[in-house]
Amino acid sequence: MIWDELASIALIGTERAQLSESALSALAQLGVDTDAHPARTVLEAAALYHGLRRAGFPLPVQEQLPLPAGPAERSPAPGVSREASRALSVILGGRYIHALPEYLELARQQQHPLPPEHLPALFQLSLKYPAIREMVRPALGPEAWWLLQQNPDWRPLAENPELEMWPDAPLEDKQAMLRFLRHTKPEQAAPLLQSIWGGLAHTGKLAFLDILAIGLGGYDETFLESCLQDSRKEVRLSAAALLSRLPGSALVERLFARAKKLLEQKGKGSLELHYPKTLDEGLKRDGIGAKKGAPADWALELLGKIPPQRWEEHFGKATVDCLRLLAGSARKKILIEGVAQAAILHQDHRWVEAILRFWWRTNDEEAWSSALGKRLIEQLPAPVFNELAVQQLQQHTGPIEERSLLSHMLSLGAHPWEDRLAHLVLKGFQNWVAGARNYYWNLWHYRRILEVAAYKGPPRLAESLQSTWDTRSPVWPRWEKEVERLLQVLDFRRLLHQGIPSLKGWNP
Repeated sequence: MIWDELASIALIGTERAQLSESALSALAQLGVDTDAHPARTVLEAAALYHGLRRAGFPLPVQEQLPLPAGPAERSPAPGVSREASRALSVILGGRYIHALPEYLELARQQQHPLPPEHLPALFQLSLKYPAIREMVRPALGPEAWWLLQQNPDWRPLAENPELEMWPDAPLEDKQAMLRFLRHTKPEQAAPLLQSIWGGLAHTGKLAFLDILAIGLGGYDETFLESCLQDSRKEVRLSAAALLSRLPGSALVERLFARAKKLLEQKGKGSLELHYPKTLDEGLKRDGIGAKKGAPADWALELLGKIPPQRWEEHFGKATVDCLRLLAGSARKKILIEGVAQAAILHQDHRWVEAILRFWWRTNDEEAWSSALGKRLIEQLPAPVFNELAVQQLQQHTGPIEERSLLSHMLSLGAHPWEDRLAHLVLKGFQNWVAGARNYYWNLWHYRRILEVAAYKGPPRLAESLQSTWDTRSPVWPRWEKEVERLLQVLDFRRLLHQGIPSLKGWNP
């Protein structure tokens, strides 16, 4: 069949073999450009046939198909192995979908090209998930870039670097150009926008401002400040939001000057927070009070935009001491929530860690289980995440409590687990299974913890965990399915890490 010939040529490369005349004739009848570069022809045909197979269309049969062959004295050129394609097929099929980022990263490290028959599916995922797009893009070759141009839905992925076409390019192409520029020379974006800004509708302005969030820097400040005078409120708010992310911007300085007047410390006493009396035009211009709210909400918005380090400088205190000062106020909830939002906005990891440790020490379950708490956990650097999790495990023996900070940290699945953390969590669960005599419904959250461990734990754990479960335990039947799934995922990931060709003979 033609599909078999396409797969064979994909393995050894078009420089060593060509499609047969009968295959070329059949492909031409299906609309494939057989006069194009051989690699492009094979890629287009593979994408077409892959779609037909998935849709259930019968594929044309080619009789007496000769196998492509190359000179025997040449070693096979690097190409896409059947194992790599098969593994990616299983991942995209949903069985190990959470392993896709890991597969893409390992394929890059091991210099394995992406299987062409799976490129359409990867493009679709890239449109939905920016993180996947950023991992797929570096692995694309010339033929894949050509394929992107063939589907209008994929145009956002095919960003056009030909900036000389900017003046006459359609709006969508300009957005693609700007997106490309923000990844390469971000400082050149604002002058380009300035040249067309006056003629744009507010929807176009908002789209371009969204793109400016990529590679945002001080070189954008002058342009964004001018946007604060735009006639449309949506544009002004979007520009103010971007400026608030620049720690040294004039907007942040204006807000800090206002925020300092709201905080009063008499001598060495506790801190008092005063709310803004009115929402004046200056605050509105700088993005405060966009939604209807009370003065307390305006104070929270203000605090949420000030880099936390500025309070250390203002009060002359280190991070932890400054946090204690804020926590000593009668309005500590607003103060800590505001500085937590600011720590996320300005990615101040010292304050992120300090706030989470404060919540842990004060057992503030409401705080760490909130949406803000989850965002703080996500901002933790991986080493700090592992250190904090291990410390909690060492201080509390027995099963992890459902509502604990540790349970929320592990269940979120935002960080890789180091060996020590994975060992303590999984060995602790094994010991509980071995010693338990009754099933406890309050341990249902371990289902999620085991699911995260499968993808975030070290893959080499697969071998050590295979035969260390007490299958005679009365609670084993309740957990057997989850444990088997944990071992299957770890083993799959272990094979990926050993090298994609090691998947040969693997049975999914």
